[in-house]
Amino acid sequence: MISLLGSLYHFFFSASQNMAINTRVNRIATIDGSEKIDGLVMKVEGSRARVCWSKGEKTQEDLRNLIIIVD
Repeated sequence: MISLLGSLYHFFFSASQNMAINTRVNRIATIDGSEKIDGLVMKVEGSRARVCWSKGEKTQEDLRNLIIIVD
């Protein structure tokens, strides 16, 4: 329950991040999509990013739905 509240807070109140190409990211669960893990940013245009996920799937994502993975 707490992770859902954290995801909703991040979705509505987070500022857009400046993401560099080849940044590793996770996608938070939203109404229109499920959570995804371990993606790689391929391209950033405005508030959208092209992300390649672990099984080769490529999607367009809103930057506010992406969380940078910090090692």
